[in-house]
Amino acid sequence: MPQLEIALSDDVDMQIDQLVSQEEFVDRQEALEEVLSLGIKEYQTTMDSKERDEMEFADEMMETTERSLGGDDDGYRF
Repeated sequence: MPQLEIALSDDVDMQIDQLVSQEEFVDRQEALEEVLSLGIKEYQTTMDSKERDEMEFADEMMETTERSLGGDDDGYRF
């Protein structure tokens, strides 16, 4: 796994420590990996807007399909 060294402001460092002490994460490494992953996902730096829209549409369709699958007592007949 690649490693890097970064300098954090005292405020960010304290917030990371708080997340770990509140047991949101097992350790600082897990906290930083998750926060960085979420930030990268938010910016989606590797996709243009058309690709991002297509991915969001596909995700939405999967969620709709999962919600639509139900038991026989749902009243739907095909």
